Amino acid sequence: MTKAVRGARPIKNLAVKQHYDNHVYRNVSLDEYSEVWRNWLEYSDTKTINGLDEFGIADYTQGTSQTFDHFILKHSVTRQIICLTGDFQYHACLGKHINFTYVTNCDDLVNKIQGKGLHALLISMPFSDYGCMHPEFNDILNICAINDIPVCVDLAYWGISKNIHLDVTYPAIQEITCSLSKPFYTLENHRVGIRFTKSYADDGISMLNEVDMQNKYSMSLGVHFMKSFSPDWNWETHQENYEKICEQKNLVYTDTVIFGLGGEEYKHFNRGIPDNNRVCVSEYLGDTDI
Repeated sequence: MTKAVRGARPIKNLAVKQHYDNHVYRNVSLDEYSEVWRNWLEYSDTKTINGLDEFGIADYTQGTSQTFDHFILKHSVTRQIICLTGDFQYHACLGKHINFTYVTNCDDLVNKIQGKGLHALLISMPFSDYGCMHPEFNDILNICAINDIPVCVDLAYWGISKNIHLDVTYPAIQEITCSLSKPFYTLENHRVGIRFTKSYADDGISMLNEVDMQNKYSMSLGVHFMKSFSPDWNWETHQENYEKICEQKNLVYTDTVIFGLGGEEYKHFNRGIPDNNRVCVSEYLGDTDI
């Protein structure tokens, strides 16, 4: 039975599944992989990313989660890890074992800062719970710059979003990560990710990439998909049906094609932000014969 879900699921699309089935493995170098990623992120008519060239080092990652693991591992020894209420639930799972806190907005962030150089922050773009750019994103980054708070920006929803205009030249942004799990059904099980950093990270991710021990099959799949589907493809393909489903289900549109925002009738979908009930509608948008 088709139903909305509280999490985030890719849209089951027959063309995507056929493209997956037609994939023929070939060895892909890290240089080629990272160059295809850069071109894909910037090849959009509906969103922009400015300053990616300042992040000169790129590493294959097992989805975005491996980037989060290493970002938290590196900083949690001497810093408190901060996330915004409503962001990716994975962070809270790791937060059980480290010095971790949520903040609700800029004012709350300022109040919880204990001093310069004592925190690190992760934030998604578009923001996970809103399905659009966080309204205080720029202010948050300015606060982080003033207080020496390194930031990791999560672009996991880049391939299912629109109307996002991201400037990554903010000095606080030290890492950017993205994956293909949400844009392309079947790839959620292959962990096709990338991490961009301004300087050498000197961690487990960089070591595995240096000795050429990446998941080569996933890299091949990633190039296979990014050369065939633009980051606008999901909106171009599903927008009409998405808007129809949102109207039928009494949901407000967002800038992320798998999410609508619901009222009181969807309160059981709430993820922490008062009166913000994010609903994943990908099951309604997918092909039923897969």
